[in-house]
Amino acid sequence: MLILERFEGDTAIIENGDDRLEVEKKLVSADAKEGDVLKLENGRYFPDKEETIKRREKITKLQNSLWS
Repeated sequence: MLILERFEGDTAIIENGDDRLEVEKKLVSADAKEGDVLKLENGRYFPDKEETIKRREKITKLQNSLWS
């Protein structure tokens, strides 16, 4: 799963499991935000809105289970 970790200048840092990719920021869609799940299409990275929502819901459930 590709996760947009952060932007550093003109570089996007993308997590891919235990690996990190550094790609040119221009290869990432302008509407992508940190924490988004990305999909690679034709050499460019786009947010996968459905997978991002699922991932955020899972993280929220895990956090809530720690506090209950």
